[in-house]
Amino acid sequence: MKKDFTTGFGIFVSIGLTFAAIFETFGQLTIRIQGLLPSQRLGIFFDIDSLIIVLGGTTGALLVNFKFDDMKNFFSLAAQALTAPAQGDEAETIKQIVDLSQEARVNGLLALEPKIKQIESHFLRSGLEMVVDGTDTEVIRENMENELAYIQRRHLKGQQFFLQAGAYCPSFGMVGTLVGLVIMMTDLSDIDMIASSMQVALLTTFYGSLFANGIFLPIGGKLSILSSNEVALKELMIEGVLSIPKGENPKVLKNYLDTFVSPNKRLTDGQ
Repeated sequence: MKKDFTTGFGIFVSIGLTFAAIFETFGQLTIRIQGLLPSQRLGIFFDIDSLIIVLGGTTGALLVNFKFDDMKNFFSLAAQALTAPAQGDEAETIKQIVDLSQEARVNGLLALEPKIKQIESHFLRSGLEMVVDGTDTEVIRENMENELAYIQRRHLKGQQFFLQAGAYCPSFGMVGTLVGLVIMMTDLSDIDMIASSMQVALLTTFYGSLFANGIFLPIGGKLSILSSNEVALKELMIEGVLSIPKGENPKVLKNYLDTFVSPNKRLTDGQ
């Protein structure tokens, strides 16, 4: 199955270019710090207290919203988004359904049983098994749509995790900014304390924005797109499965299922 690494690449670009600006000079966009080595420049943008405020606060807020077991699953979702397996080849799925429809018209529904076992998609396979078993088409539709609804709810929970994390990070970044300013105001005569407090104030805002806009929100958006693609593919499968027991003409069926796919992704009759 094809992989799509654009999400991981995009995160690398957004964060990588941000920190690249710390090292190099690009006109007015450059952060130039005279007299410091590149490693020292990067060190200026690292503060453990600011990280604890942003990531610790965000984690705590997420624990209020989600169960701990769910949160473990969400990290695996992040890995999936980074590699993003291409959500099914709609054209190949249509070809598979049309071939099965042709087989059923010629040899009967029971002839599909050995071929069904070779189908990778559990969703499509379970629907076809109900067809072979002679289940009423309305029952098949209800079962498949119920399963699809559950999949959508599960996907939505994963999306909400990352979208809410993207909302919490800047908020806790602002909390850190306020903390730094309050500490700074306790003793305006101490230059070192003012500098240290101001660093916390600015870096928490920086971390909050970077984690939100560079990681959490893009992953949440990518999961939303992947979910939409998968739902569209499964809706196609439902219609295809229900057409088989009706004995529809394979060409008519293909033309109907092609309406679920953009024209440039459709297979021609010779393919």
